[in-house]
Amino acid sequence: MYGLINQPAVFMTEDDLKSRSDELLYGWAVKATGKKEDFWYVTSHYGYKGYVPKAAVTPVILEEIKAREVKLIRRPVIDVLAEPEVSADILLTVYKGSLLNVTDELADGYYKVKLLDGRSGWVSKTALAKRLDEDDVLWSADPEYFLLQAKPDEESFRKQVTETAKEYLDCQYRWAGKSPLGIDCSGLVFMSYMLNGVLLWRDAKIKEAWPVHEIEFEDLRPGDLIYFPGHIAMYLGHGKYINSTGYKEHFGVAISSLRKEDPDYRADLFQMIEKCGSLF
Repeated sequence: MYGLINQPAVFMTEDDLKSRSDELLYGWAVKATGKKEDFWYVTSHYGYKGYVPKAAVTPVILEEIKAREVKLIRRPVIDVLAEPEVSADILLTVYKGSLLNVTDELADGYYKVKLLDGRSGWVSKTALAKRLDEDDVLWSADPEYFLLQAKPDEESFRKQVTETAKEYLDCQYRWAGKSPLGIDCSGLVFMSYMLNGVLLWRDAKIKEAWPVHEIEFEDLRPGDLIYFPGHIAMYLGHGKYINSTGYKEHFGVAISSLRKEDPDYRADLFQMIEKCGSLF
């Protein structure tokens, strides 16, 4: 069975149906291959597996996923309104990274959208952008699907992915989170890459068959990744990196330094660097 996430955000859980492992956003496609109690066991469009509540998934046929024309939400939070006017009733609130079925109908700066519950609403055109990633892995049998993703232009991607990561600055830390309401370390890196068209492994490690390879620390460039035990950060250049951390002095997305002479240097992390990785 195939389906689309019909909640603004829903946590994926591990086998105990309690421990959070990931978060999926509105409009994301999944493939269900099993069930337990009131949960589907699903694979996400980026190859991550776990359990989500059945109520959070709207069943669809594969052809609907292949044929749908969606836009990406690029604002942190945006309301879907009942009418194309600021005072209209709010039908739904969605977060950055969500996908909406947008029609060609435009009125007063709002696009008409079709929701998964059958209702129609309106969203400010300022919140919408072209979707750059794909759902194809849900029906692809190629075990190297993610490795075969077309690589973007290196220089423009490095600039864009670091700017995207900085859009989450001051967002609180939330285990397994991926939304502007709360995001974890690998969620920050994943979302920054996904919003720019590249699907990474969701966890804080280099995984075979996903498109990041190990590089030397000395070769780090903006947009590259720094791996610690159970943690990941994105290098920004000039000795700085951005990460979402549960560290008591930050508890959220913050920029820190790799240079001992800087006031934002974190010796605890620097001393634990395990690997560095790059898309290029």
